[in-house]
Amino acid sequence: MESRNTNKMKISSPLTILFLLFLLQQTLLSAMADIQLIKNTCKGTPSPDLCLKILLAEPKSQNADLTGLALIGVDAVNNKGLEILKQIVDLKKSRPELRPALDQCAEVYHAVVEADVPSSRDALRGGMPKFAEDGMADSAVEAQVCERRFGEHGHASPMTGSNNVMHDAANVVRAIIRMLL
Repeated sequence: MESRNTNKMKISSPLTILFLLFLLQQTLLSAMADIQLIKNTCKGTPSPDLCLKILLAEPKSQNADLTGLALIGVDAVNNKGLEILKQIVDLKKSRPELRPALDQCAEVYHAVVEADVPSSRDALRGGMPKFAEDGMADSAVEAQVCERRFGEHGHASPMTGSNNVMHDAANVVRAIIRMLL
């Protein structure tokens, strides 16, 4: 009786190995196809390297379609906006002479995280990419508005790097969204 069970194990063992190899192959092919979607998508943006950095930072991008990639980008813009708002709070404490410009920057970045990002997210989820594109265009403009406020108040901007990253990221995400039009 034991020899029959041993024979069954020997017969099923190669089949099991073949099945597992097939599953591994399918998983690898699927992952490569998803990475290719990300690479192709990023090639169509104004900053492919920034695009790859944004999308590959989120593990969910590996399984996302184009709308999913756009949503990941919108979330990245939101996160950058929240970081910048924290930076503004810190700058108000350390650089009180910049308070008027920083207050105006806080207003525009609140608009990004409280209006532009949510409207873009909702529009993407609702299948209306044109409205999502508008939210990201507004986010890019808000970064420029913040940057100009310092000059208007006679100061050099301590936020140029952050404002440039926001501007560029919003334009990358805008380009991804345009691919849905």
